[in-house]
Order: sequence, then C-alpha cells, then structure tokens
Amino acid sequence: MAARGSDEFTLQDVAKRGKVSIGSIYNRFESKDAMLHAVQLRVLERHNAVMLGRIEAAREAAHDLPTLVVTLVEAMAETLRDDADLLRPLMQRANTDPMVAATGKTYYAQTAGAVKSALLVYSAAIRQPDPVRAVDSAFRVIYAAIARYLGFGSATTAAWEGDWTILKQDLERMIAAFLTSTV
Repeated sequence: MAARGSDEFTLQDVAKRGKVSIGSIYNRFESKDAMLHAVQLRVLERHNAVMLGRIEAAREAAHDLPTLVVTLVEAMAETLRDDADLLRPLMQRANTDPMVAATGKTYYAQTAGAVKSALLVYSAAIRQPDPVRAVDSAFRVIYAAIARYLGFGSATTAAWEGDWTILKQDLERMIAAFLTSTV
C-alpha cells in the first residue's frame, strides 16, 4: 500500500514482494480484505501509541495555552506526516469499506479526546463562551487542514499544496488566537 499509494494490489503481489507463497498468505487471511483489516489495525495501534505519547509529552511540557497549542499542532502534524504513506490509502479505502471506516473513527476519536483534554487543562485561559465547543472546533480545524495537506481525503490532488512549516505556524497562530479571543 505504501509503495503504490493505494490498496490496488493483489495477494499475489504481496506474496511476491514478501517472498512467500500465496498459500502461506491464505493460511493467515481468508481474503485481501481480511489482510487489509489486520494491517490497518497494526498500523493504527502503532500510530496511535506514538500520537498519544506525543500529545502527552506536549501536555507535560507546556506552561501555558499558546505553548500547548504550538506543541500539539507539531505533535499531530508530524505524527500524521510520519505515517502518511500508510494512512492515506487506508483513509481512501474507508470511503468504501465500513470496517476500515469504523476502525479509523475509533482511533481518530482517541486522538481527538487526548487533544481536547490537553487543551481543556487551560480552560481558564480559553476566552470563548463555551470552552468545550471551542477546543472541539480547534481540533477539527487542525486535523482537517493537516489531513488535506497530506492527501488523506478524496481530493488527493490538493495534497502538498503550500509550505509545510508555514501551514503548521499558521495553524498554531490561528488556533491560539481563536481560543484566547472573545470575538
């Protein structure tokens, strides 16, 4: 999947690349879909462990809300970027595979919960009328902008537009300003 950027491969391709017999693959998986579901679970478990670890490190290192926003955006962006080659085809497949979609949503919810929980530590500094709503919106904006940049959605032609560093800096500034503004 990472080499092709999609899930357009056969089990024969996997056998050849892995230098194993097609029979050995069928001994472990009943179908390509079953193999993809197992791969997704392994990828997301590893990805999630790294993501949650980086979010917790950001939370522990921050001494105020603006600093936390910077470190959270960096943690999310770089973790998603590190795994983009595997996440991209999985997220595209989620459009047609309900099991892939459900598994992905579960792990997304864990990331969302961790980021929102970290931000709400500084709820007294959040000047929006509803801090819970504000951090929810902030998370969705951060994730959507990064996902679009990395080509995780259906509009893969939009991937890699602009400068990565500028995207992160602008997200950091926008989110910090939004959370600390009364407007």
